[in-house]
Amino acid sequence: MMQTRKGKVAYIATVYTHLAAFHLPFMSDLRAAGFTVHAYAAPDHGRGEVDAAGFECRDLPFSRNPLALGNLGAMRELIGWLKRERYDLIHVHTPNASVVCRVAARLAGQPAPQIVYTAHGFHFYSGAPWRNWLLYYPLERFLSRWTDVLVTINREDERRAVAFPVRGRSVYVPGVGVDRSLHAAWEGDERERLRRDLGLAPDEFAVLCIAELNRNKNQGQLISAIAELRRRGLPAVLLLAGVGREEARYRQLAAESNAAQAVRFLGYRRDVPQLLQAADALALLSRREGLPKALLEGLAAGRPLVATAVRGSRDLVVPGRNGYLVAVGDVAAAADALEQLQQDAARRRRMGEYSRKLAGLYDLEQIRRDVAAVYAGLGLMERTEVCREQPSLGGAEEGEVYDQAIPE
Repeated sequence: MMQTRKGKVAYIATVYTHLAAFHLPFMSDLRAAGFTVHAYAAPDHGRGEVDAAGFECRDLPFSRNPLALGNLGAMRELIGWLKRERYDLIHVHTPNASVVCRVAARLAGQPAPQIVYTAHGFHFYSGAPWRNWLLYYPLERFLSRWTDVLVTINREDERRAVAFPVRGRSVYVPGVGVDRSLHAAWEGDERERLRRDLGLAPDEFAVLCIAELNRNKNQGQLISAIAELRRRGLPAVLLLAGVGREEARYRQLAAESNAAQAVRFLGYRRDVPQLLQAADALALLSRREGLPKALLEGLAAGRPLVATAVRGSRDLVVPGRNGYLVAVGDVAAAADALEQLQQDAARRRRMGEYSRKLAGLYDLEQIRRDVAAVYAGLGLMERTEVCREQPSLGGAEEGEVYDQAIPE
């Protein structure tokens, strides 16, 4: 990447954790190109990581609740910052922040910065509650008129965004990428040591779930599936990596299902690559997704996947090739999919190999070039490499498209 001119960029999300988890590489690329980059979000435990990366943090009282008064306060403060800083570019993420930000930019007056909005999963989607369509669909469609680039990260959202009256254009970029160098395979004694450290017996089938413990991530279905496997006499163990407000309820569910010993609550972890190498399979049974980073990491680690057949997850799981898709709420189907993996080590290896191939489509370095190409299209950067052509859906299902894109 080469700098065309120096300027200022605001990276904005509802909470700093989102910026810390997904966007520091892209913020660093802008800084390396000569831009001053400021971070705006509501303070949480991710703030320290953004600050440690060298980005000035400016706290705003965003709320995840779209009707919370804090969002009005955040808008008022943001208008002041926009008038003061006169940014060349705003790159905003997360739904509530995107609404506040685009309205604030409009009210702040001229010169207006260029606005990129990455939609990490519209709140309206196939199967969404009707109230989501009534509220969020018209709002997103209207605000697209104040958006220079609308970035979608999964195929379902891409299909909808192309019909929006975007001021500039809509672009598909497949997620936030995954650093494949972090997921080298651990074999033999090293893997067994990892499993011992987690208290796993050699014959135990370890299923890992990496997600905040909340209702949307739907760990309850997974806990019930593990309990069903135990009732079938299979030595299944569930590793839950994450924290969240539903932890107490999930602990109670595990106890009531006679699976308390089989469900391990690991808390917030920074050793996800190691956990993936210790696990036999990765599961994510969410009710709604954008393009889940956990499944991307599972691909890179070469693990078979079990996921719900929801937007985003469908992009990453090719049924029968690298895992299984099940319906939200179908405990028996989830248990059956996991049992098939538990019973067949050769199948696990074969699916894991296909996952590693699929991970190449989401390599972080390529995604960085894709995002740089978005900025280049706005005249903010020159790029030294051409952005790849994404495979076309052509009427096929998401997984089928990626299946076709991978050489045998």
